[in-house]
Amino acid sequence: MTKPSKQTAIAAAIALGLGLFGSAVALAEGNYESSIKVGNADHESSEAAYLSSLAKIDTARATAAALGRVSGSVLKVSLDNENGNLVYSVEIKTASNDIRDVKVDAGTGIVLYEDSAGSEQENGGDGDSEDNNQ
Repeated sequence: MTKPSKQTAIAAAIALGLGLFGSAVALAEGNYESSIKVGNADHESSEAAYLSSLAKIDTARATAAALGRVSGSVLKVSLDNENGNLVYSVEIKTASNDIRDVKVDAGTGIVLYEDSAGSEQENGGDGDSEDNNQ
């Protein structure tokens, strides 16, 4: 058995670093992919049952994974189709009263993404604007 050359070891380290860097950039931008791809359900009422039938982990495992990433109190857990990816969305209130939204892969239990919850509402996504509050 021959020992790998120093150049081979350096090349492998660089490739690994670039792979990890690419993953970190994708997570930072919210561009993630889950292990389970989801099509569209025919009716919204049947979507919950459809998504539940595809999930390989339960809410307890998703919650534990999210709390492993962000300490705090769980406010809400939901199984969602996020751009064709089956994920658990876990909202956690931190000790500093920030609300964090943690996306957990519904197939593997791996945390895929984390950001501030309510960023859509901050951008007017809730339909509540100053014009409506007269």
